[in-house]
Amino acid sequence: MTKGIGFLYDQLGELLKRHRERKDAKAAEPVQIPPAAPAAGTLSGQLTAGPVDQQALDQNAGQLARLYGLLTPYASGMITADPSDRQLAEEADATRRLLELVYQQHITFAGEQRPATGRPLGDQDAAAAGRYAAQVIASGERAVAIGGDNSGTITTGDRTVSGPGDDPR
Repeated sequence: MTKGIGFLYDQLGELLKRHRERKDAKAAEPVQIPPAAPAAGTLSGQLTAGPVDQQALDQNAGQLARLYGLLTPYASGMITADPSDRQLAEEADATRRLLELVYQQHITFAGEQRPATGRPLGDQDAAAAGRYAAQVIASGERAVAIGGDNSGTITTGDRTVSGPGDDPR
């Protein structure tokens, strides 16, 4: 699991860096899939080089950045990845789903029973991948999340937030 998280983390970091550089330079060229150099035995297959789905990247950059932050302690070795940690497994899966959407190809780890890494993704429901990632991000410890245009008051153990635009920190 540690190798897989490390691979996803490295891909996310490079992808987000390239996305930011493209926006800063106001470049018209699409971001390219970062070259993958995973540890031996991490992936089943190889990523195919080429441009990313720029619209999917633009739409999901915020969620990708939040997932990058959630994976940081595990990728850096500060916390040991525990395969029985359901929240961590969901965060890694959400990361993979969004990366697959942006790359338009499968990312499969060694031993998994799914199409090999690099095989075209086909018609993936982009909205479903985004909703899943939002749900995973919002389901962390002490998380509170609502969707749509909702208003009202939320009370947690130590804080009350009222109305739209309030800072929940």
